[in-house]
Amino acid sequence: MNKNYFETVHQSAQDILFCADDYAIMKKAVDELYRVFSEISGVTIDQLNRDADIMLPSGKAISTAAAAHCLLEMKRTAVFLRGINKAIALKLSNAENKTIHILYTGTGPYGTLITPLLSLFKPESLIVDLLDINAGSLAALQMVIHQLGLERYVGEVWCADATTFKVNKHYDIVICETMLACLKSEPQVAIMQNLVPQLDPACIFIPEEISIDAYLTNPRMEMERLMYHETEQPLFERRFLGNVFTISKSNLESIQKKKTIPIPDYITAFPVLKLFTMVKVFGGEILSDNDSSITLPKQYFDFRRQKAPAVEFWYVQGVKPCIESRAVNQTILHEFY
Repeated sequence: MNKNYFETVHQSAQDILFCADDYAIMKKAVDELYRVFSEISGVTIDQLNRDADIMLPSGKAISTAAAAHCLLEMKRTAVFLRGINKAIALKLSNAENKTIHILYTGTGPYGTLITPLLSLFKPESLIVDLLDINAGSLAALQMVIHQLGLERYVGEVWCADATTFKVNKHYDIVICETMLACLKSEPQVAIMQNLVPQLDPACIFIPEEISIDAYLTNPRMEMERLMYHETEQPLFERRFLGNVFTISKSNLESIQKKKTIPIPDYITAFPVLKLFTMVKVFGGEILSDNDSSITLPKQYFDFRRQKAPAVEFWYVQGVKPCIESRAVNQTILHEFY
């Protein structure tokens, strides 16, 4: 065990949990975590162009270096760690001195969403099983766990595909964050469809919900909103059209449905249709548009170039999962709600 590394990770975790929106503290804490984890494992973001992704029948498992890079998205890391910390605290409050069991899938080389939290709890309080399809990521993570002296918190370690993995024990919490904005490319949905039916109803799945909504936007307003305004915020507005996709523990089957969104008459001022991803982690911890790469808005239609009275959306599974769309000639093809 490296005591200096342990103390740095312990302090960084506390800073992330309690710094609120102080981004200077948040960034310093995340940078310190990256320094420690990369020094221990030898995995750095400089290897991004050398590591290969793993292509699965259900989507892309990102490379070890790409998974490491996710840590540096400070708000993404902070919101997930805060939500997971709340979930652990809730389960421990109801555990009656029993150990709670956690499954963390898609760990990457650092175990970003659980490793910083482990030192905040007693070893007898929780056991974490680790699962990743990338053997290199798991080897790096085990080095991190060893150097931090956290072996007592770790149970089983599996190198396996989470979309086909068979759960053989009780879990109180399952963590899986394998996604991009609009659920493109990566197998988050397929993993949830495989794991959730195998879990106890009381198990907390993190994130709790991923939803994707359609809005009409004004390009100039969107640009000005992202720019710095010292004295006042610019006029800003979006026009909500409806939800096109939501997945959660209780909403696994409805993702097969197509959603048709009628396009109203005021598109002259709001001509661009974008999809916005929202991730509800747990306990009110939420990532919304522009908070991270997994919630960046994605443009689907520009009605200055293509007219349509309605747009139909549906989720496509397979090697390249994504939300697809098409313009339709009738305002209502399916019931929309």
